[in-house]
Amino acid sequence: MARLFFELNECGTVTGDVEGQEVADLDAARAKAIAAARDIMAAEVLSGKLCLSCNIRVTDRDGETLLLIPFKDAVTVSGM
Repeated sequence: MARLFFELNECGTVTGDVEGQEVADLDAARAKAIAAARDIMAAEVLSGKLCLSCNIRVTDRDGETLLLIPFKDAVTVSGM
């Protein structure tokens, strides 16, 4: 298990994760970040907006970026 940090960049506002979360591996971190992005996007849609340029950055204790999950990659958009 590793403690990783999930930083939200939402429409230019960055919210850091000071506590971090224990995850088994990078696949688990990716799944957690995608689920969080989808939850945030669902709330945005309910309020009538959607920012596909937002992202979640996963870092280690040293601040090294391990994953970058753009919101646009967390969903499939069809019918356009």
